[in-house]
Amino acid sequence: MLLAAATVSICQAEEFSETIEIPDSQWRVDTQCSTVSKATQCAISVSDGTQEEKVLDYPAAPVSASYEAGVFLLTFGCGTACSATYAYKLGGSLGGPFPLVEVADSEREVLMSLGDSSVRFYRMFEAGDKPLYEITPEFSGYSLLESIADTGIEDHVFRVTYQGKADLEMLEYEAPPLP
Repeated sequence: MLLAAATVSICQAEEFSETIEIPDSQWRVDTQCSTVSKATQCAISVSDGTQEEKVLDYPAAPVSASYEAGVFLLTFGCGTACSATYAYKLGGSLGGPFPLVEVADSEREVLMSLGDSSVRFYRMFEAGDKPLYEITPEFSGYSLLESIADTGIEDHVFRVTYQGKADLEMLEYEAPPLP
């Protein structure tokens, strides 16, 4: 009698897709994901129904997306008080990831990112991770993130209102024009 043993390895793949419709725009973000052996990889692209461009591969789908002045901002979650934002322009310009982006000036291609103790301003499509400008305010509380009361932008001027040592304080930074 002959006994034959065979080992069969079954690799289960799970696939899913998501779409984010960008408000006030004809654009949407399409995500095609597959999970193999507990590792997920997603292909993220932007589309307006007539044209489609692949933006990047990432291990998750974006949690939010926006489009303004020809720039897409795609934000991915990465845990508590953590996010990674990429900027994308049609034709293949990709910038990022930028941590905890609060506000962006897409026209001048500058965004505001919150660090542990400082507010950083980056050019969206500039190589390197050095900030364009950095401010370290004196805040009360355990972290800058906990001290922030409000953020915003008007006429290319970023504003951050935060709890200072004694009272609410505001810092401002004007985004420089594109070179």
